[in-house]
Amino acid sequence: MSKVIVLSEKGKLVATWVPPRKPPRKKEPVSGIVASEGQKLHELDVEDAEAAQETGELTRMVKKQLKLK
Repeated sequence: MSKVIVLSEKGKLVATWVPPRKPPRKKEPVSGIVASEGQKLHELDVEDAEAAQETGELTRMVKKQLKLK
């Protein structure tokens, strides 16, 4: 299972982000996704999110699971 961070606004999908599996090494930059006002962050567990992202299935799966447009 892979963790997927989903950003939505007013019931619509804005972005998906699959965090790296390995933690960053010392002194490496760390990235993330931040919601602004009116947006929501969702955290989902998806089986093989990296492969789903490459094929375009991740967006469909996320929309269906969270009932987003």
